[in-house]
Amino acid sequence: MANTKRTWQLISLILACALNAALIRLHQVTAAPRPAPGTLPTVNKMAGYEHLALSPNARRAFERYSL
Repeated sequence: MANTKRTWQLISLILACALNAALIRLHQVTAAPRPAPGTLPTVNKMAGYEHLALSPNARRAFERYSL
């Protein structure tokens, strides 16, 4: 019978290494590239339209308390 404790330790080590590698790659991902010239601005940068970028629940709360 195989040593199950060693097997699970090996599996845990492999999973921990994979998680670390994924987190390192995620941390190294660069920010989104700048939009091409001549494209429309995003909602977050347009004055007066900030409420459109919110989730539906956040938008309801924003409308409720902004009166």
